[in-house]
Amino acid sequence: MHNSPRRNRSAEWTRNILMVLAAAAVIWIFFNLDLVRQGESVFSNNAAKKLKFSGGLGRKAYTGREIERMLGYIQARNDLFDEVRVEASPQDRYRAVAPGTDIIFELHVTMADGFTFSTPARRVPRRDLVASLLNKLDKDLRVYQKLKKEGKNPSSMINLM
Repeated sequence: MHNSPRRNRSAEWTRNILMVLAAAAVIWIFFNLDLVRQGESVFSNNAAKKLKFSGGLGRKAYTGREIERMLGYIQARNDLFDEVRVEASPQDRYRAVAPGTDIIFELHVTMADGFTFSTPARRVPRRDLVASLLNKLDKDLRVYQKLKKEGKNPSSMINLM
């Protein structure tokens, strides 16, 4: 039996079209799964866009675990925050940053409703930086929520605690 060139070409076109359709279906399914984590898509990670770094310690100075911890806090309260900016620098700029190095940090937070608050500069060893940041952010968030609950609507606050 002899297959004609026409039949081979037709079979090849059919196979190629089916492969393209299968690939398109896989891509469509992948992007429509939308892997949702606490109301946020992996493809539109809003919490990561809300967390900003400035000062001597930029984003690269933090471990992946530290950033995930901060993002987890913001993500759990995603609808409250518009921006959380961490301004942190080593106290001695010329010294290498180690776990015991003193870091001076401030938080500058903008809430979704436009309310802003900042913390005064605080000093903490590098190993305790993220825990201190999150504790301070949580304290200030509770004060903000208490003010809102009492019906007060100031535009900003500087928490001196």
